[in-house]
Amino acid sequence: MKEGIRNGQLSGVKADAFLELPRAKRDVFLEAEIQAVHLTAFGLCLHDFSVTPCQYHLNCVRGCPDYLRTKGNSREHDHLVQIQLATERALIGAMARGDVAQAWVDHYEQTLAGIRQALAVDGDSASADGALVRPFPKGKRR
Repeated sequence: MKEGIRNGQLSGVKADAFLELPRAKRDVFLEAEIQAVHLTAFGLCLHDFSVTPCQYHLNCVRGCPDYLRTKGNSREHDHLVQIQLATERALIGAMARGDVAQAWVDHYEQTLAGIRQALAVDGDSASADGALVRPFPKGKRR
């Protein structure tokens, strides 16, 4: 990750901040900002768990700004599709019952919107296969 930011291969909030710093302070910034990269079934996470627990905990596709997708990665794509299918089934079931709280319907719909956004990374013509792409660059930090 650090090397990708240094080489200009990655973009996003941390990469932008890195480039705005004087060269003498850039490596110190990266060492402080990127402590670990966490692998998930559907992408990478840059959240620093030594500072705070993740507010998105297992909900990366609901707008997490620290979530990265690898464009063209079939494993990540397949996991996202599995989550999408399970969420669609849950939404259909909830709507069929009619007595489910609107909050659950909203949750499923927002999750599906995030999954579609994460899957759209594969169709992004601005980046090459293998590039790490932030699906939610303007995601809210909770």
